[in-house]
Amino acid sequence: MNFIKAIALFVLICVSAYGNAETIESPTTWILDSANSRVNFTSIKKGNIGESHAFTDLSGIIAGSQVSIIIKPDSVESRVPIRNERMRELLFETGLYPTIEVSANVAAQLADLKSGGSLLATVPSSVSMHGVSNKLDLELRISKLSNKILIVSSTQPVIVRATDYNMVDGIGKLSALVNNLAIAESVPVSFSLQFILAE
Repeated sequence: MNFIKAIALFVLICVSAYGNAETIESPTTWILDSANSRVNFTSIKKGNIGESHAFTDLSGIIAGSQVSIIIKPDSVESRVPIRNERMRELLFETGLYPTIEVSANVAAQLADLKSGGSLLATVPSSVSMHGVSNKLDLELRISKLSNKILIVSSTQPVIVRATDYNMVDGIGKLSALVNNLAIAESVPVSFSLQFILAE
């Protein structure tokens, strides 16, 4: 909980720099329900063989209108232990880069969303990974299931390119360990994130 509170404090400082007084005084806060949230990606090898992977350690918050998500790449799960270890060490280099951070502003989307309603939106985001930060547009469905449950999910996979995050060398190292097997340098990422209203 201390970690989540630290994220909340950071977000509120950011809001105070750019928001208005009303937003600062009483932001609506949503906490990520990690047990009911998923971030998945698919790797492609040999040109046409897809394999599904996931990150199992997620945390996040929506404070006011700012979404902040923290993904621990050390939690990558491919269902093959040795492959998990190689991706952690050679691709994500988690000893140097322990987190993937995603942030976006959803003020326009949350402003008029009523309980039971949902909407589709293209939301600009910042994705920081492997020491590099890039802007990505996210195609989202935002659904307010009730006054206490919010779902944010991708309607189209987000294409993440190794070249954009200085990870091409890591893919080369993985390939070398499996007889130079061809591994695609772009992967589609999809997600479904459930948030619970903070009490």
